[in-house]
Amino acid sequence: MYTLILLIHFIVCILLITIVLLQSGKGSAAGIFGASGADNLFASPTAFNAINKFTAILALILMITSIVLTMAANKKERASVLDNISVPVSSAPAVPGNN
Repeated sequence: MYTLILLIHFIVCILLITIVLLQSGKGSAAGIFGASGADNLFASPTAFNAINKFTAILALILMITSIVLTMAANKKERASVLDNISVPVSSAPAVPGNN
């Protein structure tokens, strides 16, 4: 189960990066020269299109898988490296004066 969630997490990460890079920014190249500065001031915001919805869904899935993976990692049995080491039993120390 942990591996499946981790695989989904990785796939969502790759998709989210790709989708964000494919989206166009709010200020396009025409805004650099002042061609559309006044028009954008009073224009209504763009509709929440399919790409934005898909990005929001991917972000939500990423947050959920992150929380689930964190909870699963905390529930794993904690073991120390020192638990596997056996300490040799030493003999009793020599008492001085008994030669």
